[in-house]
Amino acid sequence: MRAGHSTIAFALLSLALAACSTQPVSQWEKSGQPTSQRDQDLAQCKYEAEKATASSGDGRLPKSTNEAVNKGVERGLEQADLIKSCMKARGYAPK
Repeated sequence: MRAGHSTIAFALLSLALAACSTQPVSQWEKSGQPTSQRDQDLAQCKYEAEKATASSGDGRLPKSTNEAVNKGVERGLEQADLIKSCMKARGYAPK
């Protein structure tokens, strides 16, 4: 296998493992809360998580595809954790 193919295979494996290790919450519930308010709160939490992770890193470009994928996976996991914390802080529970 050529070096490029092994890097891509490793990157795909990393993504697959990351997807298995964390399950983002797709539904949230809060007693007496209308769906429109939940959707607005979730959108705000997602925005805040993206903003909080936008400048993470040392500012340099990744040296390889593998490094770029790993950084992307780490950022996605961090965002998922921030969204969960934000929604829980607003009184929601995973469905």
